[in-house]
Amino acid sequence: MGVDVLNVGRSGLAAAKKSLSTTSHNIANANTEGYSRQRVNLEASNPISEGSHVLGTGVDVKSVKRIHDQQIERRVNQATTVNEYNQERFFQLSQVEEIFNEINSDGMNKVLNRFFNSFRELANQPENETVRSIVRENARIVVRDFKGMRNTIHDIRDNINNKIRATVDDINTMLHHARNLNNKIAQMEALAEETGDLRDQRDKIVKNLSELMDIDTFEDEKGRYVINVRDVGSLVVGGEINELKFGSINKDNKDVGKFEIFYKDGGTGPVSPKIKGGKIGAMLETREKELVKVSDRLDRIAFELANTVNAIHRRGFVNAKIPVDQNGNPQGRYLASGKPFTGINFFKEPEDLYRASEYLDLSDEVKEDLNNISTGLEPNRSGDNRIAIAISKLQHEKVLLEGTTTFEEHYLEAVGDIGLSASKSKIDSEQSRGILAQARSIKERVSGVSIDEETANMVKFQHAYDASAKVIKTADEMFKSLLDMKR
Repeated sequence: MGVDVLNVGRSGLAAAKKSLSTTSHNIANANTEGYSRQRVNLEASNPISEGSHVLGTGVDVKSVKRIHDQQIERRVNQATTVNEYNQERFFQLSQVEEIFNEINSDGMNKVLNRFFNSFRELANQPENETVRSIVRENARIVVRDFKGMRNTIHDIRDNINNKIRATVDDINTMLHHARNLNNKIAQMEALAEETGDLRDQRDKIVKNLSELMDIDTFEDEKGRYVINVRDVGSLVVGGEINELKFGSINKDNKDVGKFEIFYKDGGTGPVSPKIKGGKIGAMLETREKELVKVSDRLDRIAFELANTVNAIHRRGFVNAKIPVDQNGNPQGRYLASGKPFTGINFFKEPEDLYRASEYLDLSDEVKEDLNNISTGLEPNRSGDNRIAIAISKLQHEKVLLEGTTTFEEHYLEAVGDIGLSASKSKIDSEQSRGILAQARSIKERVSGVSIDEETANMVKFQHAYDASAKVIKTADEMFKSLLDMKR
């Protein structure tokens, strides 16, 4: 009888000790990110029969359970994906918006207006060399700003690519860690060992991956995670991983230096066009949508500006004595110096719409000599300003997109589109931040550590430990009394 009581006391002592240890572990990790509180599951030991009586044999520690709800965890990860996407979108669109805030304090719109206004002023004083100098200087500012805006777009794209490249390296590191945890958890659980902390670590990896892209997970029959990128494919399958890489791709010999995400061990092509959500999804969308749209519009404006101005400017004549016949018609096309007196481009002729804003420049003739800026439609006619007037009128003419919009309208439309997208992303980011905070609050109520509750538990388990110790002491004294009686 005494031996039975002693064993019962020992089982109670072990259970209380394990409960105290677990409670202490919870308190120590109260502020650990991603930690799920743990509870000791106890059950009564198998009773024994003694005559007509059934006697209890104490308590067994069945397991240490992690208080965790997989559905809530999934909701938190989904909210994290959406929030990180919106936050990154707002950040990147703010960078794009800065393109228009602008290379100088005036902005491209005012710079273009000043360029056309200087031709209007030249029409009033076609012989004035100072005004010609102002025209050329304003044209140089236009060129400078187009190049500056295009270079800013390149910088933003390069920053996005570098950020994605570093992120892909981080992802691969996380995949290795997740695989190792999968294997370790499976091995330990096969031996009925505790894996709560390891599962928390694995969930944290999934959460970190959810910040980067839309992740879907489930457990296989061995308790190992299968981690998929939604609509793309698997990253982790039990003990195997599919690493990613970030590499260049050429398309139509134009997108040299364009980078995409691939599976490291091959595949049918880049997977980045299918990646949605998270920071990577936001960066890719900004790169392929807003940056491309802004680049295309800048190229369209620069291309049409050069072509329309050149088409008019070529019809005019330089400010010099031009040889003519008795009827006043120009003879030939060249001055005595061998330089042309008509057919001169104001801007360099753009070869292609592609990257026209980057390659925009003044023609060599205009750079070399102010007198090569044409103002008149007829040679040797002082005061002829028809070319200058025609160029100045381009400011308000619908010359873009098959005659449907002006330079100013097309430019302001680009500014407006980016502004609207940035404003929307700001609202979305504020809303998603609130939704994420709500999801985290629900998870905290379910899995978080309450210091007050754990402190109360500690007192309870301490009393249970003391009581079990007294049971052992009492059993020991009873056993000694029994031995003394037999002596």
